[in-house]
Amino acid sequence: MIDIHSHILPGVDDGSKSIEVSIEMIKKEILDGVDTVILTPHIQSKVSKVELSAHLSIFENLVAEVKKQNLDIDLYLGAEVFYRSHLDTDFNKVSLAGTKYILVEFAFHNETPIEEIVYDLSRMGFIPIVAHVERYSYLKNDDFIKIKQTGALLQVNTTSILGLDKRNVKKSTMQYLLKNKLIDIVSTDAHNMNTRCPNMKDTYELLRKHHDVTYLDQIFDLNARKIINSI
Repeated sequence: MIDIHSHILPGVDDGSKSIEVSIEMIKKEILDGVDTVILTPHIQSKVSKVELSAHLSIFENLVAEVKKQNLDIDLYLGAEVFYRSHLDTDFNKVSLAGTKYILVEFAFHNETPIEEIVYDLSRMGFIPIVAHVERYSYLKNDDFIKIKQTGALLQVNTTSILGLDKRNVKKSTMQYLLKNKLIDIVSTDAHNMNTRCPNMKDTYELLRKHHDVTYLDQIFDLNARKIINSI
């Protein structure tokens, strides 16, 4: 499996607070059967703690520690970009592992024209991935289809599928997305080892009881692997 949305990079946002925590999170990813993780620290967000320019050196230190401990996993650097209309964002600098894929998040409750924004990003040559699409309370069922028709991909969190995210996620929304196979990628959005830990295996095992394995392989692995293959 591949996890393309995580906050494992230490000390940069509201995710991992130390390299020790990051290593424990990575070990849990490996135990779950994850062989590739894209680290996606928050960008343009109130929870960001350091400048974007500092991410690469922190990432390199983490990769060095992973190699030192002989952990069998591939790590890539990306970002979760909070869309702000007044900022002139250089999306090439915040893409996933230098590809044309952009993980972008929006305000949870203040209605935002997500369809228009991702359409514009698509016209610019990017492939937008809407982060935790199930969390936007103002989106209706038809909106998910319209967003996908722009060429954007829909990512959902493992915690939402497991019923652990009670803040914004409606059970009916998750049921609709799964029943109609509108999800493109499942990711952890992991932040720590307690309240928001990596849990890809638990999520896969839960869904395998009720959904087609061919579809699950697409959303847990194959669709995300296209990102890595485009590097």
